[in-house]
Order: sequence, then C-alpha cells, then structure tokens
Amino acid sequence: MQTHKPIFTEHARCQDCYKCLRECRLKAIRVEHESAQVIPERCVFCGTCVSTCPVGAKKVRSDLPKVRHLFRQQLEVVASLAPSWVAEWPDLDAPRMIATLRKLGFAVVSETALGAEEVSAATAALLAQAAPGVYLSTACPSVVETVRRHLPELAPTLMPLLSPMQAHGRLLRRLRGDATAIVFLGPCIAKKLEADEDDAPIEAALTFAELRAWMTQERLDPYAERPEPEDRFYPESASDGGRYPLDGGMVTTVHSRLPSGFRGQSMSYSGLNGVLDALAD
Repeated sequence: MQTHKPIFTEHARCQDCYKCLRECRLKAIRVEHESAQVIPERCVFCGTCVSTCPVGAKKVRSDLPKVRHLFRQQLEVVASLAPSWVAEWPDLDAPRMIATLRKLGFAVVSETALGAEEVSAATAALLAQAAPGVYLSTACPSVVETVRRHLPELAPTLMPLLSPMQAHGRLLRRLRGDATAIVFLGPCIAKKLEADEDDAPIEAALTFAELRAWMTQERLDPYAERPEPEDRFYPESASDGGRYPLDGGMVTTVHSRLPSGFRGQSMSYSGLNGVLDALAD
C-alpha cells in the first residue's frame, strides 16, 4: 500500500513561502499545520508545485522500492519505455538503452509507443463514426483528472479510450501473460496515479529522474554499454507512435488513420495552462 500520493509535502522543508499556492491554478494546495499541503482530491499531479518550490519541499513519491520488490519476488519484469527517452538521453541509441535496462533486471524492453499506435487507431475509428461534437483525448492523465475534478460538465466529451500506457500494458499482458509485472518508465508524474488504480495493467511507474538515480546506484552508464544482438525492442519497434511527445504528435498519427474525405478540425495544446485556457473556451 502506498504511503503517499504521487506528490506530497515534506513538512520539515516547507518554509511557508506559499509560492506553490500562488502558482497552482487549480487551487490544489492549502496551508495546514503551518505548511503548504497538496489537496489530493483537487490535484491533477502536473508537477507545477514540484518545479516551483524553491526549497524542494514538494516531493515526487519514489516507486523504486516497489519495483525492487517486484524483482525480489522473482517475477518476470517488463519495461514499458516512453518514447521521450530520446530527449532525456540525447544521442543514445536504442540498443544501448535496452542493454542498460536489461542489466537492471528487466526481461524485455518494449516501447510505450506501441500502445500509442493502438490509441491512434481506436481514436480514428471512433471519430470516423462519431456524431458532430467536441471530443477530448484521454491520452494525458493530468488532462483527464482536470476534467473530472474541475470541469465535470465536460466529462461526456472525454473519449472512452485508454491512455497509451494503459493500452501498452494490456498489449504486454496479452503477449507475456498475467504472471508478468510491467513497469512504466517515462517523464510524467501523473502516470503514477494511473498505476495506482486497482485495475491498472501496470504495476508501477518510474519517472526518468528515478531511473537515472537507479542507474547511478548500480553504476551503469548507458552511453558506455556494449549491446548484444538481443538488445532490441520487444516485440518490435514502433512506427509513428513515437511522435506522441511532440506538439501535435497524436493529432498527426490519428489523421493518418482517418478515412479520406473526413471532415473535422483538430487542435492540440501543451502544458496545463494551455489546456486550461483551451477548455475555458
């Protein structure tokens, strides 16, 4: 059982500067017991308070102990690697990254982008048959929670589709069986919220910061690895699903799957402020 939500306050470090309170547009922080506390039922775990706190009092929960426990249980543990890893480790080729993750203990490494491609196909199929209206993507858990918790009147516009992480988790379950543990590796704090759900196909979600710390603990340098022929993505490399981290990447992949002559407008927004401004309109 998790002790903390994905973002929490370290009381001893909080200096009551209230910067996080001022920066949070969703008013998900309150002063309690002389420190600024996250309000779980209002928070969408976007990470704004973590990046703005000048003393590091806002913490991201580490799920590395949970992942280490999975390995101690002698389970087969599979990595779901977000496509944005190429920005986190620039100029690192895939075989070296895969070799590093396999040295950490992962049985195989698979691209979350495969799940993104399933989501794009499902989105295109839904839009091709949908009645005119507004449809909001459910790829981003922070956006989904923003709608559910703060703009419930827009909830009917959320597409009834999984996120790429969830879709990829189900794909890996079909391929590897239920005895396999799946760990997501990516930049997003809110993915931890998805992994916490009782019916989640993912056992845990690690941020790239956690993954870097783990590599350092094990004295592994991805750039220094010498990959073997088996160090390749399972079951295959993704195609255009790797565009999802880019502005408009999902829109591009969905449009490539829509039937010719499809009439409709698509818009994409980045960052919570941009999303909030768009939803307000």
